[in-house]
Amino acid sequence: MYYKLHENFGLRGWDGAPYALRHFPSGMTEFLNETQFQALSFCDGGFDCESILLSSAHKKVIERAANNGVITPCEKGAELSQRQKYRLFPCQFIAIAHWSITGKCNMRCRHCFLSAPQAKYGEISAAAALDIVKQLADAGIARINLTGGEPLVRNDLWEIIDALRANDIVINQIYTNGMLVNESLLEGLEKRKIKPSFSLSFDGVGWHDWLRGIDGAEQIAVNAIKLLHSRGYDVGVESAFHRNSVGTMADTMQLLAELGVSSWKTNPASGSGNWLNESRDLDLTAEELYDAYLMLIDKYLEAGSPIGIQLGGFFMCKKGSYEYCCPAKKSYKNAEKRLKEPLCMSARNMMYISADARLLPCIPLSGLPIQDKFPSLEAMTIVEAMRDSLYLERISAPVSKLFDNQAECAACEHRLYCNGGCRAAALMENGGTDYFGVDSWTCLFFKGGYEEKIAEIAARFIGSL
Repeated sequence: MYYKLHENFGLRGWDGAPYALRHFPSGMTEFLNETQFQALSFCDGGFDCESILLSSAHKKVIERAANNGVITPCEKGAELSQRQKYRLFPCQFIAIAHWSITGKCNMRCRHCFLSAPQAKYGEISAAAALDIVKQLADAGIARINLTGGEPLVRNDLWEIIDALRANDIVINQIYTNGMLVNESLLEGLEKRKIKPSFSLSFDGVGWHDWLRGIDGAEQIAVNAIKLLHSRGYDVGVESAFHRNSVGTMADTMQLLAELGVSSWKTNPASGSGNWLNESRDLDLTAEELYDAYLMLIDKYLEAGSPIGIQLGGFFMCKKGSYEYCCPAKKSYKNAEKRLKEPLCMSARNMMYISADARLLPCIPLSGLPIQDKFPSLEAMTIVEAMRDSLYLERISAPVSKLFDNQAECAACEHRLYCNGGCRAAALMENGGTDYFGVDSWTCLFFKGGYEEKIAEIAARFIGSL
């Protein structure tokens, strides 16, 4: 019996993780053990998979792969396509990239950490953008989110999209303010047989226009959401709140749920970029935000969890569910293992490429002094950066590194659940220079008993089921 990998699958590997299976339509990667990898390697159209040379363990893997559609029966001598053949990438693995393809924007957002209204970080050339696409492919990165600035303002957007597709890089999500979301855009995506999800900005009922600096911005966002929903696109929303708008969260939740938005993420307007030009009277304290979140959670659960929600690291819940989690609290079973794990798993799995082609651990580092220390992709390739660079060092830094730098954290009873909190939040607190600083907001979450307060609210609704 002869098998070959289904055309949707190929074998891949990276430094330290040499055995993996790539699913081309989704860009997802599944890591394999040596036996699984060997078994799938035999499925090349030229090896008899019933041979006595195969172990029973190999045959079990092949049987499961056939049942799951990973491999298909074939005639002897059938060949794998070039894209399916094993490729070992000479660097460490990254699951997905988040790329600001431009630092320009068609709105004038008061809180933009990139200062996109002033085009502070500009826009790299078409040639440089296409080179980054090649670098992504050379590093085996197969999924990407496109953002900005406003990504849809790039004149060569379709050229970038076509280059990504030609290199088997799946466009997972597009972040936009909605102003350029129209029939023409969606027809262009559908012509290419791609249907990414969209993440739109919406910063509170009655306050969106003010924060975005454009009259009519709220209606623009609503119209874009309606259009996307009517064409079958998954739509998420991200919101930034400040002291004047935080009271609109419940109304905003209701509106987004009515519009069919699938998920909603919220955060406070952050202390970088253009927001530094606004009055500090608008800044929310951690206590103010957390207390507002508690009131929102009560209304959210009372309404039957009408939308998927993530309130920063405070609270997360799926639509229609009462089962929630607090993202700030990391689970662990083995303290010794935890100390060796990366400080931020999100940064370790998702690469951020800034508008000026700099490789950063995460988006909020843009606009902070520390960003200039990280590698530029016009001077160093992604493969090189993922082999040896400050970027790799920081995203791989273990939890123990923070404890070595912060005695108070090392002695805290919550340390193995907290892991020092968010690196971006810590940097904003210390002037943007110390990557291993303290995140006082996450400290308050644990020491202020907010996990228990959330549980008390949830118990009222879970107990009534």
